[in-house]
Amino acid sequence: MINVQFYGVLQELAGAQTLSHPLEAPMPVAEVLEQLQARLPALASHLPRLACAVDDRIVPRSYTVAPGGTLALLPPVSGG
Repeated sequence: MINVQFYGVLQELAGAQTLSHPLEAPMPVAEVLEQLQARLPALASHLPRLACAVDDRIVPRSYTVAPGGTLALLPPVSGG
């Protein structure tokens, strides 16, 4: 399992701030995002633009997350 944390609009779309996601073996973040999209289709339009962090460090989608880790999904920030 990994802990997935949602921030901003993603939290509203997911219906929760966090969720546990099954992960039996290390996997690239990109593959985890594909699984999350299948599980939570409302996230689909946001996935191409979000940043990902594993254990409090921004990582590329090729980064491998291991069971027991935390994946944070961070939407783009806007403001003025």
